[in-house]
Amino acid sequence: MRALRTKVLMAVAAAAPAPAAKAAADFDGDGYGDVVLATPDATVNGVRKAGHVAVLYGSADGVAGGRRQLVSQASAKVPGAPEERDRFGGAYDTGDLDGDGYADLVVGVPGENDERGIVTVLWGGRGGLVHGGLSMTSPRTGLDVHYGGSVVVGDFDGDGRQHVATHSYWGAVSLSGDGFTRTRAPRQQRLNLHGEDAFRLVERLEAGDYDGDGDDDLLASGIDNAEGDDLDGWVGYWKGGRTGVTFARPPAALPATRIGLEGSGDVNKDGYADVVITDAAAPGGGAVGVYYGGGRGPGSGGATVLDQNSPGVPDEGEEGDAFGASASVGDVDGDGYADVAVGAPAKGADGRTATGAVHLLKGSAAGLTGTGAQVLDQSTAGVPGTAEDDDRFGSAVQVRDTNGDGRAEVVVAASGESVFPGARWNDGSAWVLRGTKGGIGAAGAYSLSERAFGLTYRNKRFGSVLGR
Repeated sequence: MRALRTKVLMAVAAAAPAPAAKAAADFDGDGYGDVVLATPDATVNGVRKAGHVAVLYGSADGVAGGRRQLVSQASAKVPGAPEERDRFGGAYDTGDLDGDGYADLVVGVPGENDERGIVTVLWGGRGGLVHGGLSMTSPRTGLDVHYGGSVVVGDFDGDGRQHVATHSYWGAVSLSGDGFTRTRAPRQQRLNLHGEDAFRLVERLEAGDYDGDGDDDLLASGIDNAEGDDLDGWVGYWKGGRTGVTFARPPAALPATRIGLEGSGDVNKDGYADVVITDAAAPGGGAVGVYYGGGRGPGSGGATVLDQNSPGVPDEGEEGDAFGASASVGDVDGDGYADVAVGAPAKGADGRTATGAVHLLKGSAAGLTGTGAQVLDQSTAGVPGTAEDDDRFGSAVQVRDTNGDGRAEVVVAASGESVFPGARWNDGSAWVLRGTKGGIGAAGAYSLSERAFGLTYRNKRFGSVLGR
């Protein structure tokens, strides 16, 4: 990805207003967004890498003042049982699948059933995620592996009912119909990847209404040909419509990528969803691109690509920073434009290596901009903790409004944080940084590790997976 400094503008027709980014999940219906910290490598009841998710319920004081819940396959009413390497929480997304007004949690369990994988839907409702759930398996049971490796929820036919898209490692994307009930998952279809003679693999999924027609569209990325020598990336695009999704060639402006799909939202507030594609290995320490939606789909509205050396970005890029290793989209400063939080987990601070940092790049009428950008790490005043070698602060990020003030908080994972004496380097912890009028605020920052749940396992990267 080449680090451009300007936006390429293209003429597009006006679209209906689009949300700034994915709405915060409200599992218990109290009006406050909730946060999920997934730890797929967690030990559960002595079973290694069974996996669990920690739920932090929002409140008027954000998640710092809310309830906490730990959910695994050992929890009451959750389908299945903890087994070694199930990796419950390997991926997740949220949405109201049964249309009851409560957000539901869709959890990928890619190691279940000897790595064939399942997807588990946990129902929201009064009291939160305590109402059980159901599981989905690949429509090609016995043939696919790692089903549930990534999941995304969207309304791909515009009828107000949501679908679940997921993938299996061997080049398959599965898309559910709508009509979920608490006892039944709708039938799934497998989407043709149109690889012709290439053996395509899928590694990421993303969804948004990129063409402004009222139906969500689906993006996939991964390896273009797993039997080739170069293992180049690719992007697949399925346009949503009243009769379902239709494969279309993505606009030329959309770059090929393997794992760079990192979120969607309306960064320039023109009514089209925009997609964020990152390249953490780009020259100069990594780059982040916003590819604007338009009448012809994602990227047809032009693009802006920024790096740490772009005007206004308060940092200096160095090779290996991994700027863009994670990203998430949401309105942090409450101005109606979606902003992009960017993790740079390999960035050094105070003479130490891979301490990590999180940046905030602002949205505006002109699109993504370095003006007003911020960078914070554990050496920033007010941020709990101390910057240490290999903390990897920013290994995952998520933007969600947890206190209902219209300004989203930024959730930051540090997969390498040491918590217990004798740990190697990857116990893992998470931080919640408040959204303010000026952007990310360190005042009132909140951090927690597995200690908050009475857990004592080591080296499992607590909270390492954050859905977008």
